[in-house]
Amino acid sequence: MIDAFGVEAPAVLNNYALQLEGMLDSAVAWGNQAAGLITGYANFAVNEHQENLAYNEILTNPDVLSDYTLKFFGPEGPYPVYESEEQLETRGYPTGAIEPQMGQFPAPPASAAPQQPENFWGSFNELMARDPQNAWRVLNQAQPQTVANKLFVME
Repeated sequence: MIDAFGVEAPAVLNNYALQLEGMLDSAVAWGNQAAGLITGYANFAVNEHQENLAYNEILTNPDVLSDYTLKFFGPEGPYPVYESEEQLETRGYPTGAIEPQMGQFPAPPASAAPQQPENFWGSFNELMARDPQNAWRVLNQAQPQTVANKLFVME
């Protein structure tokens, strides 16, 4: 073999065998990881399917739906419904009447007198002719409806 391939042949063959073994080990590790992921996805799909079947049973069978609803809103459920004030008092819920406190709200602001669009645009036109640098201030003080009407008419 040394005569045919040279003195380096065993080292090259050994290096090739080590690389091949490393690739085989990484392929096996990848396969094991993929198998674990597939098993996890399969378990998830089975659980979701069972949950969907349970929802389907609840929604299509009136007896199961009524039992579920009674348990959900029953005394041991997350949202109990009380039918009498004694039940409310036993659980510690306040049953006293709520007193309205009406005098504490501020009065709504009085609406300003509506601007006449003709007068506004006439005075704005005069101001634009005299002092165009400050005309934007008048436009800022205009009611939005006045400007919107003007834009609507212009379109």
